Amino acid sequence: MEFAGIDIVFGIIIAILAFRAAIRGFVKELMGTAALFLGIIIAVLFSGMVSQLLDEFMGPTIWSQVIAFLGLFLVVYLVIKIFESALNKLIERIHLDQLDHALGFFLGIVEGLVVIFIILMLIQIQPFVEPESLMAGSLFGRILLPFLPFAQEFLRTGSINV
Repeated sequence: MEFAGIDIVFGIIIAILAFRAAIRGFVKELMGTAALFLGIIIAVLFSGMVSQLLDEFMGPTIWSQVIAFLGLFLVVYLVIKIFESALNKLIERIHLDQLDHALGFFLGIVEGLVVIFIILMLIQIQPFVEPESLMAGSLFGRILLPFLPFAQEFLRTGSINV
């Protein structure tokens, strides 16, 4: 089994993310990611409605959209972080720290694979280097590139037809 140069880079990415998640633990890693992404998603989806409410109370201002976005993001982020803190205390109380760190390691591997998949998608659409020459002999390319059409369809339509 041969590895391409890019496989070494991908392996380093996975190793860094896996060890980072193992040190932080499953709960902290999962909740930290959820707080960030859910905060952004909720803020994007509902900041328009909240800014209209702010306009009614404060009068029309160019800052209402920014205040609504940041306010929603912070509320969602803080609620998830409070939940994370409670879960961490529970894990410590029932002595599941080692399991938390072991599960964090595996979550880090999954995060690494997601990052590599996104990098592979970007390599396929960039115009500067031929993707075939860059991915020649890549183990990660052979494994993950067959899933690329499904990801492109999902991004385009929001659903996957298998």
